[in-house]
Amino acid sequence: LAKDLKAAGFDVVSTANNHALDRHALGVDRTIEALEAAGLKYTGTRHRKQPETPWYAVTKVESAVGTYNIAWLACTYGTNEIRDTAGQVLLCYKQRKVVLETIRDLASREDINAVILTPHWGIEYRHWPTKKQRALAHDALEAGATAVIGSHPHVMQPWERYVSSDGREGLVIYSLGNFVSNQLGVPRR
Repeated sequence: LAKDLKAAGFDVVSTANNHALDRHALGVDRTIEALEAAGLKYTGTRHRKQPETPWYAVTKVESAVGTYNIAWLACTYGTNEIRDTAGQVLLCYKQRKVVLETIRDLASREDINAVILTPHWGIEYRHWPTKKQRALAHDALEAGATAVIGSHPHVMQPWERYVSSDGREGLVIYSLGNFVSNQLGVPRR
């Protein structure tokens, strides 16, 4: 799948989700190894043998007006109660301080043009974000994120334009719904 994603034009994937530890630490390691072998960048998890690897990935966008570096940071609300004994998965709420500090650091770098947070969060099949989602999204934008693009609920949730206290405009999409998922019913498709 990693090779096919790369061939289809994907530059980065989020590996932080509630199923990240379904095959425990070895599953995280093997996923990362497959992504690296395919030359596909990832964010949100770490290999056990590389605990100092940054949580984020940077992609380069080339256009007629210049080259831009986009930093991607993924986190998840949890791992379905599977303990993360090796500290491989970035948790949106339990490691909120790390998430926000990483955004601040990335946003302050001269070589980074935009920071995008992709949290795996929210309540499945609920069309409205929770207070926790809203609070983290706003805090991420205040910390310097350009956009917050969420997933997990399997249905669409609203988007909002947010103006930070320093006047920057940011975008929050609380849930894009399903991209690929075998679920029935129009709201889930």
